[in-house]
Amino acid sequence: MLKRVKICISCVNGFLTYDFVESLKNQKDFHTKIVGIDSSRSNKGKLICDNFYKVSNAINEKKYVKDIEKIFKKEKFDIFFPLSDIETFIILKYKKYLEKKNVRFKLPFNNFDTAKLFYNKKLFLNFCKKNNIPIGKYYFVSNILEIKKILGKGSKKYILKPTSGSGTKEVYLLNNNLDNKIKILESRNCFEINYKELNKMNIFKKSREFIMMPFYKGKIYDIDCIAKKGKISHLSMRMREIRNRFMFYSTGHRIVYINKIKKLISKIVYELKLDGICDFDVIENNKKIILLEASCRFSGSVGVCTQ
Repeated sequence: MLKRVKICISCVNGFLTYDFVESLKNQKDFHTKIVGIDSSRSNKGKLICDNFYKVSNAINEKKYVKDIEKIFKKEKFDIFFPLSDIETFIILKYKKYLEKKNVRFKLPFNNFDTAKLFYNKKLFLNFCKKNNIPIGKYYFVSNILEIKKILGKGSKKYILKPTSGSGTKEVYLLNNNLDNKIKILESRNCFEINYKELNKMNIFKKSREFIMMPFYKGKIYDIDCIAKKGKISHLSMRMREIRNRFMFYSTGHRIVYINKIKKLISKIVYELKLDGICDFDVIENNKKIILLEASCRFSGSVGVCTQ
């Protein structure tokens, strides 16, 4: 008789979660029951999972953790796959608290210090710079005048994103050749925008800090990786065919293998002594490979790897 495994997956109302759920249910060496959670009440999660629960947004840390505690005590799931950066960070942050409450489950990534490094982009960029990992130019900006100074009078485009967070939430493409802002992803507050319009948005409220980087053009690759003690165990490399780089998911991929990308990922995995699942986005710009993003979770489109 095959072993029965109960798995909890977050973000199940995402566009590509079905592929991931399907791949787990199709495993031949164990039976799976899927417990889906999401902060949205959309019906997608209810349709593809055996049981579904709405949870608080992970920004509300204590409420979110309490929700996980309640769901675990009802479902007793064996494994939890957080599919967002903040959820990975929060679960590891409160891991000892949960264990004291007898809430114990396996995670695909268990190092809180590394999760904190990934979640805080400022810390991560400084780490990459120190270890000669190619990330391109970047600036930390904490007020609108600093942005104006970097933009200057040229026509160069820049990416502006928060130092913490995930995906394309509150990410802006700065383009002073525009007359008005253009919605890229309205649901995630993502715009192509000029300096004048950006100034009206008051993005620096509550003493926030942003990262400003040149907008690089080129082929973008998603890399899903399983690492063991600083070495790559399994790796899947995909080139995005749908090239809207602001999408928080991508439905068009081509499985590829590029050795210089693998060398870069191997270096990152080694320097961080990674152990568990991780995800990287890189771009090929003028024959150079530049790291765009990194996280200690599966990518939103990881299900593509199983097809």
